[in-house]
Amino acid sequence: MLTEDHKLQRVEISRRFLLRYQQDNGDEDTTHIGIRLGGDFQAKNNLFENLITGDETLVRLNTSETKRDSMTWKHPSSPVTKKFKVQRSPAKVMATVFWDAKGVILLDIWPHGQGINAAQYCSTLDRLRGAIRRKRLELLRRGVVL
Repeated sequence: MLTEDHKLQRVEISRRFLLRYQQDNGDEDTTHIGIRLGGDFQAKNNLFENLITGDETLVRLNTSETKRDSMTWKHPSSPVTKKFKVQRSPAKVMATVFWDAKGVILLDIWPHGQGINAAQYCSTLDRLRGAIRRKRLELLRRGVVL
C-alpha cells in the first residue's frame, strides 16, 4: 500500500546503498558477496559491519493461561494447588529494536497506548547512540550506517 513517492524513495535509498557498497569495494562488481560454509554471511568490505538496522513492533504482554495450560501432574493424595486470580495487564506495548551483525544493541519499550512522535523518536536515537558507545564503540569510530 505504498504511494508512488514512497516507492521512489525506497528505490533511491537502495541505489545509494549499492553505490556505497561499490565505492567501499573499489569496483563496480557487486558479486563479491557470498556465503561461507556453515551459512554465515561474508562480505568483502566493512559496510555490513557498520550497518545498524531498526524496527518497531507491537508486543503482546499478556498470554492468557487456559484451564488446560494450568493443569499439573500430581498424585491423587497430593494437596489441591491454590490458584491465584490473575489480573490482566495491558494487551500490547510498542517495542523499538536496533541491531547489527553481532546482535541487539538497543531494545526500547514504550508504555501502553503511547504513540511515537518525532521528539520521542529523537530521544530513542539518543539512547541508541549511548548504547552504541557502550556496546560497539568501534562503530562510532568507523562510521555507523543506520
